[in-house]
Amino acid sequence: MCTRLGIILIFLNLAAVSPKPFTRDAQLTPATCQACHPIDVEKINIHLVPHSHDDVGWLKTVDQYYYGNQKRIQYAGVQYIISSSIQALIGHPDRRYIQVETAFFWKWWQHQEDALKRQVIELVNNGQLEIINGAWSMNDEAASHYQSTIDQFTWGFRFLNDTFGDCGRPKVGWQIDPFGHSREHASLMTQLGFQGLVIGRLDYRDKMKRRLDKNLDFVWRGSANLNNSEIFTTMFPDFYVTIDGYCFDVLCNVEPIVDDEKNPDYNLKKKVEGFANKMDQYESYYQTTQFLVPMGGDFNYQAAEINFSNLDKLINGFKAHKKYNVFYSTPSCYIKAVNDEIARRSLTLRKKTDDFFPYASEKHAYWTGYFTSRPTSKRFERTGNNILQAMKQLVTFSRVKGDDRESSITGLREAMGIMQHHDAITGTEKAAVAKDYARLLTQAIKDAEAPAGVIIGNLLKKSFQNDVDLKLSTCLLANVSICQTTQKDRFVVAVYNPLARPVTHYVRLPVEGDNFKISGPDGDEIYDVVHSMSKFDHVKESLKPTSKNLVFAAKEIPPLGIKLYYVEKIEGEEEFRAFETLSENDYFGTDENGFTIDTNTGRLNSVTINGLTLNITQDFMYYQGYSSGGRVSGAYVFRTTDKQAKLITSEKLEVKFIKGKLVDEVLQVYSPEVSQVIRVYKDDSGFIEFDWLVGNLQQDSNAGKEVITRFAVQNFSNKGVFYTDSNGREQIRRELNKRSDYDYDATDDPISSNYYPVTSKIVVKDEERNLEVAVLNDRAQGGSSLGDGVIELMVHRRLVRDDGFGVGEALKEDEYGKGLYARGQHYLVFGPITTEDDGEKSAAAIERDLARKKLLAPWVLAVASTEGPFSSLENTKSFINFKFAGLTRPLPENVHLLTLEPWRDDTYLLRLEHVMEKGEDAVLSKPVVVDIENLFTGFQISAIGETTLGANQWLDDYEREEKLVWNDNAPTPWMTLDENDPLKIELHPMQIRTFIIRVEAK
Repeated sequence: MCTRLGIILIFLNLAAVSPKPFTRDAQLTPATCQACHPIDVEKINIHLVPHSHDDVGWLKTVDQYYYGNQKRIQYAGVQYIISSSIQALIGHPDRRYIQVETAFFWKWWQHQEDALKRQVIELVNNGQLEIINGAWSMNDEAASHYQSTIDQFTWGFRFLNDTFGDCGRPKVGWQIDPFGHSREHASLMTQLGFQGLVIGRLDYRDKMKRRLDKNLDFVWRGSANLNNSEIFTTMFPDFYVTIDGYCFDVLCNVEPIVDDEKNPDYNLKKKVEGFANKMDQYESYYQTTQFLVPMGGDFNYQAAEINFSNLDKLINGFKAHKKYNVFYSTPSCYIKAVNDEIARRSLTLRKKTDDFFPYASEKHAYWTGYFTSRPTSKRFERTGNNILQAMKQLVTFSRVKGDDRESSITGLREAMGIMQHHDAITGTEKAAVAKDYARLLTQAIKDAEAPAGVIIGNLLKKSFQNDVDLKLSTCLLANVSICQTTQKDRFVVAVYNPLARPVTHYVRLPVEGDNFKISGPDGDEIYDVVHSMSKFDHVKESLKPTSKNLVFAAKEIPPLGIKLYYVEKIEGEEEFRAFETLSENDYFGTDENGFTIDTNTGRLNSVTINGLTLNITQDFMYYQGYSSGGRVSGAYVFRTTDKQAKLITSEKLEVKFIKGKLVDEVLQVYSPEVSQVIRVYKDDSGFIEFDWLVGNLQQDSNAGKEVITRFAVQNFSNKGVFYTDSNGREQIRRELNKRSDYDYDATDDPISSNYYPVTSKIVVKDEERNLEVAVLNDRAQGGSSLGDGVIELMVHRRLVRDDGFGVGEALKEDEYGKGLYARGQHYLVFGPITTEDDGEKSAAAIERDLARKKLLAPWVLAVASTEGPFSSLENTKSFINFKFAGLTRPLPENVHLLTLEPWRDDTYLLRLEHVMEKGEDAVLSKPVVVDIENLFTGFQISAIGETTLGANQWLDDYEREEKLVWNDNAPTPWMTLDENDPLKIELHPMQIRTFIIRVEAK
């Protein structure tokens, strides 16, 4: 069809290895390839779901779990689970099995013969093997960021689509083990085109009440902003493992079923009666006559025929049962059966609109510690995401120019998928496994950045000469003041901006020297050489930490653009600014943005942002981790008997300061365990930065230490209400000591029961003053507001005992022979809750902008320039430009380019996102239309097609599928491309739209 400027709507065959351009099947493909056993409307139908829950790392590493070694730790080998389950299905058409973790399945698939692969494809096509969830791993829902969640689903889907086609496209989410469930994750499930979600862990009181209320099946509205965000959600009557007495797996000590009546050990009748008795108990839990019963558990089915043979006998034992119809099933078949019965009987399911945090498995067992556990691992994951998004964009630019480097980012895509696992980013794995995760991610980053120097060099080169390799690399140890490159006398710095709007970024690099010349695309840059916040004496690397940091502003880096800086040490007047002792009251910053320190205490006293001043204090405190019997504080659980947090020190702090040209900094030393720099940049950034260093936490043999930072705003009334983000997107209202679905006794655990996951920010609001105060973080943490005007975030934990949920070791991280040090940043922001339509931004708009800038910060790479073309500034200028812009114009302020990456063959994946919620800002919360014609400098879009969020189904095909309708609430059509003007993209609040594009180089 002809459209504006010849743009073509494309409908590639998403399920093919080699896409067929500009064509589509005339007939509609089915939503799934189900092969469901018949339902008996006169009986109660028992849906047996054989499954194996295979952690992508936990007690053993990913590879150890796959290959099955280290049996002394855990008897588990996933390659055997998949192989034996496949063999048990072949030739037995009644049997069913579900496959969940794509990371393991992909690893297995690579080693199979073609004949077996064809058999597996047949099993998928005939519905015996159902692919469920489909993500690279079963991600955590508290600490994972929505961008990484989307990425790891998309990467899993790509393998499944290429391998199995339409029948391998998952339609049900399977989140049976994450430790609580987020609303945003439910929202993402609907946007992926899923028809249902199976969850596992929720507060034990909530579960008991849902059983009593027949509320195990319900409708969950995942978004307060999006249409069609409701998803059918269900949970098991008990847990995700087989009920007692019926686990026939090799890991279980249960007698097999003997169905020969002549045999003295005959027990089939007894087994049937016992199973029926258990189903009698379940009968009171459900509105319908459909029960979802799992048959499996952790690393079950390593010898699958044992499981299936006994289940066959159990099912046969119920053939003539008067009450129960028992059969093999899958989650898809269960959901369809429930939907049919609800329609037939005109039933109504209850609706949920918030989330399932915090999760308590029993009294005094709030799983809120893992929100913070292993803080350096949580930060490293964010670093990996930052680099991955930047490299995806750079590889796109490179491939358009004919140099395909996509293979360099494959390992990082996979490592980031692994990191989302609910025993990875959570910090609930063994120490050896955490180190292996770090190894995987470190190697993946090195592999991904290897071609960055060539890609950036070719984007900046002045002529059509051969490849220019700048040999750039990331300084991953810059946070401990180590970077071999920048500690040279002369080096080049490239700063890449992965956002679709210009960004000013303060580059901070470890250096040796006092005086420098920094030459950039806009001339010589002013800078500060400031004292490092710590000597980092504990760090034992081949290169010692330096005591000095070079700070300069990379101003207005273009969208998806690069700025290059040539840095050389020079002779001249010393620019180094050492810390000075604070002896009297002083103000740091500018009239618009700054802070004061109370010289009597050494602590924060007041903060000014955008000209508004508030009296705000900030301190570091700690809770003693409970360890004296019963359920203790550990990797999962946060439990303290303290009624109040204790001060790290009540003494006056040691305080020093630096006033620079670009930045003012105040160093506070609380103790050998805790120090902090409060920092304000002298521009219009509108936030105060808190750069903390916490580590080598000392414990006695009876108590751990859980360190928090606490902000307190004077004369502030939020009345026990605060807000936390859901995986970095929509905000959820929290109320102190209150749950929406059930009652609980807050006096049992008054602190840990009020902790929630904070992925990007925590907010308190004084409605009467129209004032909002927020603290943004650089990694997932646990947080709360335990009093009016108070915000606290837990930054580090070091404990003395295991909490008894399987890890088998205390959370007691060491590094360089000492207790682990963690360094991180918090960003304090405040402003009006609501604004008029006059251009003034709301606090929420400022927070959203800052959160994006910190999540996807400009990527700083460097190379020593001691020889060849970089031996002098003049030589460098002669063959290379110092600036590149990937976009011809910035996107609107409320629009985020979420994804730009190479896709199959000659196509690319593009996602655009509206970053505001409804009502957050008078202007920026409005719908927006983005024209992407001629948006990119290096190419133009020649064809475009829209998909569901996971890029595994054309949106038109999804819209034409038959949908399951719940509570008579038929879904409304999703917004699709305008055939006459497909490059004008309309976005509504919180909407993400996903496209596959073809491009032509300019």
